[in-house]
Amino acid sequence: DQVPRNALMKIGLDKDVAAVLVAALIRSGIKIIKGAQVKEFTVPNVEDEKNGIRPPVKLKLEAKGGGKLPTGVADEIKCDVYVAAVGRTPNTQSLNLPDSIEIDSYGGVLVSSDMQTTAPGIYAAGDVVGRPFLASTGMAQAQAAANTIFLDASSVAGECKKGDAACVVDGAAQAGSSFDPASLASNPFAFPTGVWTTPEVATYGVTLEQAKSLELGEEIGEAVALYMECLRGRVFAPDGLLKLVYIKPAGRILGVHICGEAACELVHYGMQLVKSQQTVEDCRNSLYSAVTFHELYKLAADAAFDEAGARKRRAAAGKALAQRNREIRDEAQ
Repeated sequence: DQVPRNALMKIGLDKDVAAVLVAALIRSGIKIIKGAQVKEFTVPNVEDEKNGIRPPVKLKLEAKGGGKLPTGVADEIKCDVYVAAVGRTPNTQSLNLPDSIEIDSYGGVLVSSDMQTTAPGIYAAGDVVGRPFLASTGMAQAQAAANTIFLDASSVAGECKKGDAACVVDGAAQAGSSFDPASLASNPFAFPTGVWTTPEVATYGVTLEQAKSLELGEEIGEAVALYMECLRGRVFAPDGLLKLVYIKPAGRILGVHICGEAACELVHYGMQLVKSQQTVEDCRNSLYSAVTFHELYKLAADAAFDEAGARKRRAAAGKALAQRNREIRDEAQ
């Protein structure tokens, strides 16, 4: 996608979280070249070193899909290190799997909701079954498989209320062919997602757009708190936001989306709010220790009850943050 924010939204990130992340990356000095791909690269030889300094790696760029780049876009980059992060595939070719165990087009072992392969009595878990390639989901899958093997099914089976779109019984099985490769949000209630950038990004549950697509028959709202609005954020890490997606006027929380310091830690409290069917009002009436990032949950909940006032507070906080960032930039020059 030509717009970085939109590209991140395609993998399930909230629009505002994606925008904050892109802005933070650019502000930190990262240059994003849109609509381009690496055609070839040249790594200098050791003998090319002069005075102990090796020449840079050279990357030749081309337009996505091949062809020339637009006028004004450099077609060569010189750098110290080139990392090609283009994904990975399960390493199953050398496992000597029997023909009775089927694999998908990516090489991942096909499994059922209880992690059983297409060969009865044989189970698989972890990266070998394909996406999402997370340590947390791999452990959950292994536990699900062990439970199926050693425990009575009735003792481990979950139960959802009829019509509860946010309930997940076999979330551990959201892998391989069951996991949409185009979206981290193929089942946004299956597990929390963390992106270990600086700043961090974490999400659990649905975005506003996804909540509307569930057709719950209710009006959906979103409430935002900026890191700059809480004392700890203002002092230590002012860039970022926390967003709650909920059923209006003060109903159940359906999603939590965070970009900022410790986001990958904070999301687990948000996950419990969603899973335990807590409301924005519950969150607003809870007491949080001062000078903690968890105060962001209360600030966001307060915003749900006073949208106009919250917008004014965010505008003031954003203005102060912009001024602070300009001063830091000027001092660095």
